Amino acid sequence: MEQGKKSKRVLLFSGIALFVILMGLGIFGYSKVLNTDLFYEGIHIEGYDISFMTKEEALKFIKNKKEPKIDESSMKLTYEDKKYDIGLREVGFFYDYEGTIDRLYSIGREGNIFKRIKDIVAAKRKGVDLALDSGYDDEAIEEIVKNIAEDIDTEMKEAQFNFNGGNIQVTEETIGKDVNRKELANMISNNIYDLKPIEIPVDKKTPKKTKELLSRINGIIGEFSTSFGNSSADRIQNIRLSAKAISDRGIIMPGETVSFNETTGPRQRRFGYKEANVIIDGEFTPDVGGGVCQTSTTLYNALLLADLTILERSPHSIPSTYVNFGQDAAVAYGYLDLKFRNDFDYPIYIDSGISGNRVYFRIYGDKNAKDYTIRIDSEVVETIVAKVKNISDSSLPVGRKEVIQQGRTGYRVNTYKSVIKNGKVVSRDLITRDYYKPREFIYRVGTKPVSSPSKQRTDKNKGNNENDKSGNKKDSGNGKKNGEDGTEGSNGNDGNEQNGSDGEFEGDED
Repeated sequence: MEQGKKSKRVLLFSGIALFVILMGLGIFGYSKVLNTDLFYEGIHIEGYDISFMTKEEALKFIKNKKEPKIDESSMKLTYEDKKYDIGLREVGFFYDYEGTIDRLYSIGREGNIFKRIKDIVAAKRKGVDLALDSGYDDEAIEEIVKNIAEDIDTEMKEAQFNFNGGNIQVTEETIGKDVNRKELANMISNNIYDLKPIEIPVDKKTPKKTKELLSRINGIIGEFSTSFGNSSADRIQNIRLSAKAISDRGIIMPGETVSFNETTGPRQRRFGYKEANVIIDGEFTPDVGGGVCQTSTTLYNALLLADLTILERSPHSIPSTYVNFGQDAAVAYGYLDLKFRNDFDYPIYIDSGISGNRVYFRIYGDKNAKDYTIRIDSEVVETIVAKVKNISDSSLPVGRKEVIQQGRTGYRVNTYKSVIKNGKVVSRDLITRDYYKPREFIYRVGTKPVSSPSKQRTDKNKGNNENDKSGNKKDSGNGKKNGEDGTEGSNGNDGNEQNGSDGEFEGDED
């Protein structure tokens, strides 16, 4: 109740005071104060007094004060050794002079006469100060960001390894740089009123292959070669093609796994592979890609000597003549593969080629870090004599014997890897157990009684002719095997005396 009475008294006194002012001003004063085109006393813009100025005068006055500051104001952006000085003009910064002046000019000019006079008196007593409205151009900022990004952005490039026939050269890598454009635009927008230094946000992409890392490839850490003897030109072409595919693969980084089949691709004519002998079901049979197993076997031994990790390897169904028992590696696309992994902390490079009648692989790595050598040796732990099966044949005369299936001896072989350091064997581990399955000899044995002497002579001549035919056919087959299979190898076995495997798949690209 008391509060209501007090409010009424305040309103009453205010009304009386206003009335006294009006009466004091009189008609002339009323007209002069309310109809002036000047800013009323106490009006300020950005702290500058524009009392008793016209709108035009105030606009010119404040522009003269603020525009030079816009020209002088800038923000500094830096990234490494790059520096950018971005002025407020460049971002399209502006003040809304007219809008702010219009708002200030409206003070004392809105509402009824009582409100107007009240606002005029308040401005004079307390003062009124408004900040200039301002803004900037988003498109201008985007253009600035674009130009900065184009100056800084750098495509990442891996260091390049050039073998050059053993004269190794390594180029410098390039770290990728990518300005975070969205973040930079926001940083500029939010900094227009603070103008603090900005560190340009850049995303870096570091190459995996650096010059420092690739330069660790400084020498041979393992090498091996085998002879392909008097192999046909087509078989040699298959060896050459598959060996080149391994070299062309390039650097093998730490932790990287390599598949022989994936690297060399399908053995098909359209990829340049020719027809040569392969082993199918324990027999030498012409097929596309014959000889590729000699490539994989040679590579396998080089990998062992370089101490790479072997993940997958299979023996042939018949021991190879170009390496010791237990040291071969059969491949057949889609069935048998040779896989290995580089578990060193440095990359490796595999060089291959053909010299004379030999195919070789040389594995390059950090010969300073690999301060030991590897020795591979195999031991025949069991020799399995082939069984002999005779089939009676009444169409052949007694004493006559013909080969139906050529047999071969079987073997069980253990292969060991020894690590030798400073001339001493520091470890010797069993790495493979191989079983080359024997194959029985099968003969047809004649049971037909011998005829009279005259007839016997006739049958004998006939038999000799048949033997000549059979012998010619057999010699042709053996010559093809031996010619296609290569001649080097410590086992020294003839192609007809090789042994078989007990695996489910008995085909490989010998």
